Amino acid sequence: MVECKECGKEFNSDRQLHGHLKAHDLRMASYYQKYFPRKDKSNGAIIKFKTKGQYFETDFNSRGNMQKWLRNQPVKNAQEYCLEILNKRIEKKKLNYAPTQVELRSIMSPPLQYYQIIFGDYYKKCKEIGLKNKFSSVASATSFNPEINETKICVDSREQQPLVLKHPIEVKGLEFGDYTLEDPQLCCKCYIERKSIRDFVGTLSGGFDRFRNEIDKAGKAGAYLIVLIERKLNECMAFNRLPYVSKKVKVTPEYVFRNVRDLLQEFVDLQFLFVNGREEASRVCKKILFDTNCSSRDYDLQLAYDLKVL
Repeated sequence: MVECKECGKEFNSDRQLHGHLKAHDLRMASYYQKYFPRKDKSNGAIIKFKTKGQYFETDFNSRGNMQKWLRNQPVKNAQEYCLEILNKRIEKKKLNYAPTQVELRSIMSPPLQYYQIIFGDYYKKCKEIGLKNKFSSVASATSFNPEINETKICVDSREQQPLVLKHPIEVKGLEFGDYTLEDPQLCCKCYIERKSIRDFVGTLSGGFDRFRNEIDKAGKAGAYLIVLIERKLNECMAFNRLPYVSKKVKVTPEYVFRNVRDLLQEFVDLQFLFVNGREEASRVCKKILFDTNCSSRDYDLQLAYDLKVL
């Protein structure tokens, strides 16, 4: 039973309570902020209300506030708070794997490199709290070793806006992805799926089931799929405010990135990588495919890109 704090009447569900609030001329935000006030840890401002779940799970109104608060904490306090974030995610989302850089940056959390700083070894700490690691360490400047040669890059015949790769290519039908080498074994069977921001939003919303089946198919064939989005992560996380994304798009960034996080937890042979434009997408595509160390399977690519070592 749920009790209305305004009048004491009881209801069987939150939904019934929320409908009842109209009788008091109260919005949900006003009701929860009045009777269950929660304050931003950084500046004491009332937590902004989006949904009930978000309201009770959020400690800050912005990542900037969170970062400011963490900078002013002793290391031990910062460690405890970051472990609390991870443990809550494990409990709520039933995580199997240590969250990737994309997962951490798309929730109210410090980025992975901050965890690396305060714990010394992020992946070791994740293992200690029961998570599996897709990657063993953080990439360095020497991790990627591309040796570009005359091996052709295969481009899927259905690719609508192929990247300008300035390299011999062969256009052919690929079972999955848009780019690989003519002998996929040379790049450890890595396949790159290129996405514009509009493609990304559409695929991770209306096209989600179809895309999930493609990822599953690639994994069963022993392939490693890298979804390369030719826009920065911050832009994609706010696509609803961008002029070049159709206003007809009704889904929210929160919905799209929840699907991204679900896929990253479900599939071990998948990464998402957001880069700064098509020119960068072309550069990174070649660097991944021609990397003789096959590092794309060993390192968190978004973290490597953020650290400017990819």
